[in-house]
Amino acid sequence: MLSKDSFYMQLAIDEAKKGLGFTSPNPLVGAVIVKNDKILAKGYHKQLGTDHAEINAIKKVSPDDLKDSTMYVTLEPCCHYGRTPPCTEAIIKSGIKRVVIASLDVDERVSGKGLEALNNVGIETKVGVLEEETKKLNSIYFFTKKNKRPYIVLKAAITLDGKIATHKNDSKWLSSESCRYLVHKLRLKIKAIAVGRNTVINDKPKLNCRLPDFENKPIDKLVFSNHNDTSLFNSFAPNPGRNFIIDKKITASKDSFINFCNENEIDSVLVEGGGEIYTWFLENNLCDKVYLFYKLSFMGKDGVPIFNGKGIELIEEMQDFAMDNIQKIDNNILIELSRGESLCLLD
Repeated sequence: MLSKDSFYMQLAIDEAKKGLGFTSPNPLVGAVIVKNDKILAKGYHKQLGTDHAEINAIKKVSPDDLKDSTMYVTLEPCCHYGRTPPCTEAIIKSGIKRVVIASLDVDERVSGKGLEALNNVGIETKVGVLEEETKKLNSIYFFTKKNKRPYIVLKAAITLDGKIATHKNDSKWLSSESCRYLVHKLRLKIKAIAVGRNTVINDKPKLNCRLPDFENKPIDKLVFSNHNDTSLFNSFAPNPGRNFIIDKKITASKDSFINFCNENEIDSVLVEGGGEIYTWFLENNLCDKVYLFYKLSFMGKDGVPIFNGKGIELIEEMQDFAMDNIQKIDNNILIELSRGESLCLLD
């Protein structure tokens, strides 16, 4: 049975999930205000640049009711001026007497300072209630803040002999509809999609999330091309996300690509092909997670390979991925791999 603090924190976590897909690069945050075992308000961070969860909850409660209440919040309240004012100031002014926090923030501008600001004015605090659940919810946010680079996921539909398309660039469909549904679940969690110029020309992809109620989820599109041709964006579904041409300057090195992502607040990238793009990310060791949807067939030597990089001379030079999971989906096999930190993105 959950303790009282855990019960209310679970409600705050449920609130936070309502912002899924719309807050990046900000984390998902939920808040619940309670007084005398009565829930006064709930709030969540709805979208980047809008009020944080704490403010949305506070605005729903009268000043008299706020006095001596308890706030449950999934992440340490911010204490700096960014796109919005500090949440700690609003909490202090409100008269809330106790704040229960699931997890401290890893953002260097906050990281313990928000907690200190509350403690300095006598507000009682408690940290660590359902902490692991909250960290899982914001796993990409925590990874990016810690590593100062985006989390990069490679997904591909592939044959048993490692081909992603025929020599005529036909690839529809190597994976089943159920597999493609999982791809849209990935698109819901990830900020940007990376594709090559040839993939755009041949497939004319929409590159949006087509899960119900998430068709308008912002997705940045990164088109790898040496031609500054914005007509490459014409097939993309209307979307609040941004479109970028990723040219030779950006792909000159691993670091130049990371700098581009950091400058544009891209916290995660889903690499969707084609072969040259997969090869670039693999050769630059920029694959944290890999989802391979295998079609149980062979294509032949003239098919397009997933990897066309320079070969090795010795087996000991190979760098293994870790096997995270394997499952049968219709007549496809999904293999999940990781290198380094493995985040759960398909829960």
